[in-house]
Amino acid sequence: MAKTLKDLALALLNATLILVALCLFLGWKLVSKVESVSAEFSEAVQVLAPIRDEAKGIRGELSALRGDLATLRSENQITDSQAAQDIQATLRRLNAVDQKLQTAQERFTELAETPEVLIAQAIQTGADIASERVLAFKGCEPGS
Repeated sequence: MAKTLKDLALALLNATLILVALCLFLGWKLVSKVESVSAEFSEAVQVLAPIRDEAKGIRGELSALRGDLATLRSENQITDSQAAQDIQATLRRLNAVDQKLQTAQERFTELAETPEVLIAQAIQTGADIASERVLAFKGCEPGS
């Protein structure tokens, strides 16, 4: 009887140690995956920096072009009213493009300064997908 209890206790200890080892292994894999995702996001955010700088350069060029058109219009070098209207329409379009570019540049800056928002969103999406898979697996019944 004592030998049976001893064997049962050893089996329980063995099973517990196996489960602990499995949990440690899965935790280690999870941490390594999170680190790799974090590194990929950092690289993705670093890719945005040249785009942000390019957007800044384009905004500078648009401002210079807008200034040139405004100078042309103000110096009265254009006597044709249709040409003046065309310049005015072009200025409006330049202002609209500049506004869109500024919005895009602000988004790039926000993403570059707060990559943790992207990481949190990726983690949440991954958790949602994993929970959906577990629930789908849970509903699975063996065929008879």
